[in-house]
Parts: sequence; structure tokens; C-alpha cells
Amino acid sequence: MIKLKELVKYECDCGGDCCGLNEAAGDTIKANKKLQRLMKDESSFRLHMYELVKIISKEDVNKSLTDDIMTTYKKNVTNFMRTAVKAVKKMK
Repeated sequence: MIKLKELVKYECDCGGDCCGLNEAAGDTIKANKKLQRLMKDESSFRLHMYELVKIISKEDVNKSLTDDIMTTYKKNVTNFMRTAVKAVKKMK
């Protein structure tokens, strides 16, 4: 395995393993486990959010508040989860 200092110092164009940086196989496994834990936590978070929306929406006056909560969740958390899943899948 080539060290980072050597890779930066010398340019190699042979096309082998020394030409790029790869994560260790253990890192990919750890990342997948953390992603699974993150997905489980996000599922729990989503459940609590829906329960909160249900409580708030008992009054018709609060309908706009529940819509705000739902759209904010969908915009931010969903995009974060998509990005995290894509990043872990791209790991080598």
C-alpha cells in the first residue's frame, strides 16, 4: 500500500491500486452499520414527528402549522438521508 505522502509527492499513472485512494474494507462495513443505525433513528424521529402533527392538527386553526412542520421535515431530513445513503453507496 502506498502512503499518502508518496502519492502526493510522485504522480503515478499505472492504473493500479497505487493511483487512487480507497477506504479500507472495514471502513465500508462500519459506514453501512452507522447508516443502518441512522435510518433506524430517522424512522423513530419521523414517528414522533407524525405524532406531534396529529396532536397539533386536532384543531382546524392549526392546520397551517402542521403543513409547515411536514414540509420542513420533507425538505431537510429527507434530503439529508438521501445524501447520506448515496455517499455510503459510493464508498469503495
